[in-house]
Amino acid sequence: MVYALTTRMTQSTYESFLRIVQQILPLNYDRLTIITDYERGLMNAVRLILPHTKLQGCWFHYCQSVIRYCKRSMHSLYDLFQTTVEAATVLRMVLALPHLPAEAQINCNFTMFDGFQIIIEYVNRQQPVIQERLQPFLFGYIQNFWLTKIGAVNISVFGSEIRTNNYVESFHATLLTQIGKHPNIWDFMRILISLYIHICEYCFINTYYVFVILYVNGYQWNIT
Repeated sequence: MVYALTTRMTQSTYESFLRIVQQILPLNYDRLTIITDYERGLMNAVRLILPHTKLQGCWFHYCQSVIRYCKRSMHSLYDLFQTTVEAATVLRMVLALPHLPAEAQINCNFTMFDGFQIIIEYVNRQQPVIQERLQPFLFGYIQNFWLTKIGAVNISVFGSEIRTNNYVESFHATLLTQIGKHPNIWDFMRILISLYIHICEYCFINTYYVFVILYVNGYQWNIT
């Protein structure tokens, strides 16, 4: 776990941070997956500094961004999603798109773009009453912004065991609760160290638990 105290969150800041991480953490970055929200500066920095690392957008943040956009920029459409079962079904289909692969795979040749076309056909054939109201959302926002500008390859969570960075967000919430707003540096470090100790203890307890279970079931597993 790496912490960084910064005065701003710009692409250059992220680039400097990632270079330092590379120096102090000798990981196999070619086999690493980095899950981020859709902050452009952070995603650009990862692509530039760690070009061979897999960059994956957080599925939760995708869903959150889509719903938030409807609330802010398409308020009447958001009301439609809340009051019409057919429109709500379309929204759920859109939110589920990242579970499809960005490109055809050996075990799945049905891609996000194929899924999007199915949604369009579903709306055109079965939901003509709401078709016109959904056009700007589906083509102007989902297709043009998410699938084209952000890119399906950055949105897809197909085959990923971890699809969100919610655990990091949860830790941030815990950190804020423990530290509070604007602590002095000494309180910050003291609480951070205390939380780190608790995390280490938790990991040790769970590792020991796994060892006991495997041993009872006749497996031999050495803790290193």
